[in-house]
Amino acid sequence: MAAKPEAAGTGAGSFNVHPGHAVEGFELRPEGVLAALCSCGVTLDVAAARFRACPGCLGRACLRCAGTGEVVDHDALQWRLPALT
Repeated sequence: MAAKPEAAGTGAGSFNVHPGHAVEGFELRPEGVLAALCSCGVTLDVAAARFRACPGCLGRACLRCAGTGEVVDHDALQWRLPALT
């Protein structure tokens, strides 16, 4: 029997994946949503985007934050299935 997909809980946690597929990456969408993307093009899970000060530069331009002074706060993300948004 296949495992039932579940939305991740509090914190970075796991997000849903397609068996045998690679995670393509993440996309910050205009509505303030961070989306986890599958290599097949499907949105796996979404979370309200949360940010914190960049620990690499603390406001000065660097490669980690692309000069914004902020990075994603992975501990604050609460992943959920796209259908639950």
